[in-house]
Amino acid sequence: MSREGVSASISGSEMTIRKGEPWGEPAGIESPTLMVSTDSELAAVLQGYRNSQTVSPVIGLLGGSLHRTLGAPQRDEAALRAGEGYIYPIDVGILEFSDAQGEKREVVFVAHLLALTDPRSRLWKGRTVIAMNAAFLDDLNLAPKSHPNDGRLDVTDGQLDRSQRRQALRRAVTGSHLPHPALMEQRVSTRLEVRGETEFRFLADGLLCGAARQFSLTCMPDAARILL
Repeated sequence: MSREGVSASISGSEMTIRKGEPWGEPAGIESPTLMVSTDSELAAVLQGYRNSQTVSPVIGLLGGSLHRTLGAPQRDEAALRAGEGYIYPIDVGILEFSDAQGEKREVVFVAHLLALTDPRSRLWKGRTVIAMNAAFLDDLNLAPKSHPNDGRLDVTDGQLDRSQRRQALRRAVTGSHLPHPALMEQRVSTRLEVRGETEFRFLADGLLCGAARQFSLTCMPDAARILL
């Protein structure tokens, strides 16, 4: 597989995919040490390896937004353990913030991070910062240009009024909600600092993980290898 239009452990080897180059390799005899079914499960495993400062093994991925972004191959655990599938290097995102007690927090995410000011966590109802390492969030194609190994996070930041929000949600199914004059887009390869006038609630790969008025986002290139 190749990725057109992009440059390109947990580490930072600066070996992300480059335009026209092949990406991924047949699994062969290298079987996964672990199997996970969701983005949040994969992130939790990688968080553990990051906390212990050890390199993660190849991890089999069976579902989730990252899996869908990579074509949602229909291989089950038995097939992956039998040597079928492809191994892909991926980047991961790091969210950093200080909690209400002043303790510094660091959260790994593999597919998406939402920072929302709306108490009910509705997209663009209130200021919304979205950082994507995958293309999809549930049924929404929020980052149609995103690639999980290009060394960047695709970030949008903004708020929409009621009619704009309704239209954007409808268009986001196909990814045609972007570009939008009220949504600032960035492709972040280094640390991005965000400050707000009100508190953001953080959802990392779908799980609530804290809240703060300011935070940072960082992309860690080639942070893991997954088998699909």
